[in-house]
Amino acid sequence: MLESTFQLVRGVGPSGERRLWRAGVTRWRDFDADTAAVSKPARPRLAAAVGAASDAFSRGDVERLARLLPVAEHWRLLGAFADDAVYLDIETSDDVWGRQSISAIGALDRDGPRLLLAGRDLEEFPALAARWGMLVTFNGSSFDVPVLRRAFPEWTPPAAHVDLRHALARLGHHGGLKAIEDELEELALARPARLRGVTGWNAGALFRRGRDGDTRALRLFCEYNLYDVINLRTLAAYTYNALAAEEIAASPTLSDYVAPIPVPLRGDVLYDVTKLLLAL
Repeated sequence: MLESTFQLVRGVGPSGERRLWRAGVTRWRDFDADTAAVSKPARPRLAAAVGAASDAFSRGDVERLARLLPVAEHWRLLGAFADDAVYLDIETSDDVWGRQSISAIGALDRDGPRLLLAGRDLEEFPALAARWGMLVTFNGSSFDVPVLRRAFPEWTPPAAHVDLRHALARLGHHGGLKAIEDELEELALARPARLRGVTGWNAGALFRRGRDGDTRALRLFCEYNLYDVINLRTLAAYTYNALAAEEIAASPTLSDYVAPIPVPLRGDVLYDVTKLLLAL
């Protein structure tokens, strides 16, 4: 999908991009600066942007690509860079001081799940985050990222950020993360019975009990957070495939170049989650 993206300059939006696709310009390599499918003023700017995007893609420069794309189209980066992404979620508690009340930061990247806890290793976040080129969250643009930036001023978030709350809304899925998980039954994202009653509102109480020595409460709190990040990975792949399918339905010639990505199930990381929990 990424190499079929032409929303790279002002004046070429979704409708202009689809005009290009209908004219047979379905990939960057097909673009001709003289094409009549783009207005004359936009042609040289788009030609330069296509060249820059193609060069960035060949070098694996997801940062540069993200700055060329509209934020709403960052989901297209998942087709090429999902393996480089981190799936991230934070928890906050009203009695945690010093780092914007963050009690936990859960993350899942190519190396597996990771959990940073207040009072233990939360300060390791900037060093850990330095290796991440792409961020996937749910409502992270409004919550997780602003909180983390205030907590860690030395951290600069990746330019490539897929906020699944907004991407899923384009597909008609609204509400909180758990409600969407339940709605998409085919993805098998239902949580274990022991987690069904845990929400962001009462997770803070579990953290406080865990901090005071209740290991069972701490493990339940951490498991709740880790299920968030694991499920984000599955939802991200679903979102990419569903949004790409909508573009293909509108412009069928894209089907020759745009393929779905595998939708991972969480079973491949649950063993690692269990090890993290038992180590608490």
